[in-house]
Amino acid sequence: MSELNALAQKLAVLSSREAMDQTGARTISERGSPAPVAAILREVDDTVLERCLAFTCGNATIQIMAAGRRMRGILSVSPKSDTKVIGQVLSREDPDLVQAAAGLLEELCGNAENMTVRSLPPQPFGKGGERGISADGLAELWNVALAEVDTGPKPPMEQFLTVNASAFSSLLHICKGEIVSTEGNFAALQAIWSTQVEAFRKAHKKTMRGEEGAQLICLDSAFDDGNSAALALHEDHVALIAYEAERFGAVQASWQRIFA
Repeated sequence: MSELNALAQKLAVLSSREAMDQTGARTISERGSPAPVAAILREVDDTVLERCLAFTCGNATIQIMAAGRRMRGILSVSPKSDTKVIGQVLSREDPDLVQAAAGLLEELCGNAENMTVRSLPPQPFGKGGERGISADGLAELWNVALAEVDTGPKPPMEQFLTVNASAFSSLLHICKGEIVSTEGNFAALQAIWSTQVEAFRKAHKKTMRGEEGAQLICLDSAFDDGNSAALALHEDHVALIAYEAERFGAVQASWQRIFA
């Protein structure tokens, strides 16, 4: 990767309004895209000052020490592993250790549907002169295609749906009348879309004097199972959502962060 391309990608990341959840975690891989290991290396490549990067996918957590766009090593993992790579600084002079790190990451997150990252303060790790291996270098050694990672900002509605995915029991996302994505048992949501949404939007526009803007309308405990319902509107996007009632505050807060 040329320095010019690298700079352009860093600026794209910095200018992104990609959403974080209430814990400060940011989604970097969704539905396996980009590949989780590639997403990890991209975060390492974006890290200049020394940080501890905490990656979470499913029940697995991986803490990686990174600095100067280099991966110094794996600080810890959960579930725990007795592999010798934990706590060791990566070096090209120890290719077995480098491949063991790749194997551990692939084992923990290779098939993950989604992955988030939090940037935490650094922790003591190795010796000061042990720099680790650059993200580009590891991509070459591990045969990972970093160029395929999309670092551009996601559209606002996609950001909102991604960061709150764990709170949704079902979802129907429609853009310009076409179904974009679905999650869970969305049959009831589809019935609401077919019979009620268009009439509601027309009436809502009248009350807003034609200036609808981004709107999140929530109905507490709307379903028999106790879940709440939400109608999210932004430009040509409509999302019908069933979500856990106790997550109302987090859902509302993320909407404000993204669309304010």
